[in-house]
Amino acid sequence: MATVATARRSSRRSSVASAGVSVVSVTDLTGGLDRRVATTLMEPERARRLRNVKLTIPGEWQPRAGWASWLTSSVGATRPQGAARIYLDGITPFTLLAADGDVYKVTDGGDPGTAVSTGWSDAHPVHFVTDSEIVAIFDGENDPQKSTDGETWTQMGITPPDAPTAAAASGGSLTDAHEIEVSASYADSVLATESNESDTTSATTASPNLSVTVTIARSTDPQVDTINVYARDVTAGESVRRFAGTVANPASGSATVTLTDDTWLSDIEAPTRKDVPPALDFGVPWKNRWWARMASDHTRLAFSEIFESQSWPALYYIDMPFTRGDEIAAIIPLGDVLVVFGKSKQAFLIIGQTSLDFEVRPSAAVEAGALGARAVDIVEQGIVHAAAQGVYIFDGASDRLLSNDIDTDWRAMIASATAADLALIPVCYHRRDKEIRIAVPTLPAYGEAGEYVLDLTRTQVKDVPAWATTDRPLGGYVQWDGAESVTGNQGRFFAWSNATGDMTEESTGTSADGDDLVVDYEGPELSAGLTVARFLALYLECEPNEGDFAVDVRVDGSTVLSVSPPIGGAVSAYGAAVYGADAYGAANRLMIPIELPVEAEGRTIQIVGQYQGQGPFKWFGYGVALRQESQIRGM
Repeated sequence: MATVATARRSSRRSSVASAGVSVVSVTDLTGGLDRRVATTLMEPERARRLRNVKLTIPGEWQPRAGWASWLTSSVGATRPQGAARIYLDGITPFTLLAADGDVYKVTDGGDPGTAVSTGWSDAHPVHFVTDSEIVAIFDGENDPQKSTDGETWTQMGITPPDAPTAAAASGGSLTDAHEIEVSASYADSVLATESNESDTTSATTASPNLSVTVTIARSTDPQVDTINVYARDVTAGESVRRFAGTVANPASGSATVTLTDDTWLSDIEAPTRKDVPPALDFGVPWKNRWWARMASDHTRLAFSEIFESQSWPALYYIDMPFTRGDEIAAIIPLGDVLVVFGKSKQAFLIIGQTSLDFEVRPSAAVEAGALGARAVDIVEQGIVHAAAQGVYIFDGASDRLLSNDIDTDWRAMIASATAADLALIPVCYHRRDKEIRIAVPTLPAYGEAGEYVLDLTRTQVKDVPAWATTDRPLGGYVQWDGAESVTGNQGRFFAWSNATGDMTEESTGTSADGDDLVVDYEGPELSAGLTVARFLALYLECEPNEGDFAVDVRVDGSTVLSVSPPIGGAVSAYGAAVYGADAYGAANRLMIPIELPVEAEGRTIQIVGQYQGQGPFKWFGYGVALRQESQIRGM
């Protein structure tokens, strides 16, 4: 008898001959997607379709965890613009959500309440950038604002006051007939933030008026609580204005500071590098500074003053030397390197040994860029970035392609999506579940939005990327992976919709928000080689569970049988059968034999399965009994 061709592959199959009958077994359905090769050449543990499948445990094909609505009320009829979990020193962690130009502080119970900040762009993505002290809103259109608690928002940085007025006053011990030049600044003593100095004004002393009274208009900025005055003696040849006095910002009117002597001869110079940041698109903290793409120039990377996230000197920027019309698409730190991705192949590495010295180098190791600001994430010791060419992981020295097995579908998705949709594609590494999730506008295998999911636990089994898909139409991700103060919050994973102002908790429960999960499988074509085989029976091995299981049998590409075998929903699972007070062992594996019709004759057979339900259903594998012809037809 001729050997079944597929029995030569590296699966745990058996070929058992009995009266001319062979049984070909597939005992692992969790090897991940292979959309690249012909179905007859696929490894037996691989699949053509795997939707809503958990791949973590080899040999157990089962539904992935479900999802549930989280927001108690929608925040709009369009896709949210961004969301993030925020961790600030001394503050209980909280979640921010931007939608329709408003920002909401969502309770851990999912209540968005009323907007805590309004007036933002309703068209641009909104990014929440944070360090341990403040969180800021960047929307690419308006000047950033910041908060220390997520509820009270004020301008990031402080606008300097108008020039003060100055007049000689009686008394004092200033030098007679000397010109005294003064300026002022506004300050927030709580965050130790100050504005630049104002324009200057002068007054000349004339005995007996040897004092100078400086009058400064109050600031209406709620963060300002202090006004500082700086002065120099022009006649004496002083070249630098120095700190000369301070006063509280009054509730109304103006404030005055009277300079009676030259005690400003200190080491505190008038501030000149505390500019308010311009409109910024997205950013990250790195090396004791904040870095961000400027909204006015997408090749310009601005950065803040060292240790001062709210001070952005006008000349603190790097013009990235992109070519071919490329621009900054994403930025992400990797240790002492800040990786700046373009949209195409180009990327630059900003290397910072200290917070003061930086070196910009083009990277020859990066094979592709990033689709957008959210299309990058840190995974273990590397950066996963989704680009038009595929999904890669960059470890600082080399770039490795992860998406080879889904390359055909990835290219089809890129070709059919708009540039605007591609720029919004998010990538997120869910650290608790060890999954890389990528929400895309369309999955070519289904013709609708969904996700690609790379299971790193299953990938490690054979060091081959194990991809699956979901039917979740998502716009972005939020994971709670910081210093959570409530038991059970660590590792929770959320996502916002790609169409409406809603958020869901992902990877939780066993249902699709109370409805049944739909889990798909389309396996390889098991080939009898060049001979024709009569396929006699199909054997399915599963764990008894509630729900519906449907199977299609395809021979040479045509469906010869569609059947919904009983999967033992009424049978107690192993160790769960109870009689009186005692627990009894019951079936934990159910073998279902299915006789195939006479039409099941050909060179290949393929099994397609779908589970629909809310139970922890497990499918362990299947076997096909067949009888092959002894020689090739026509010989």
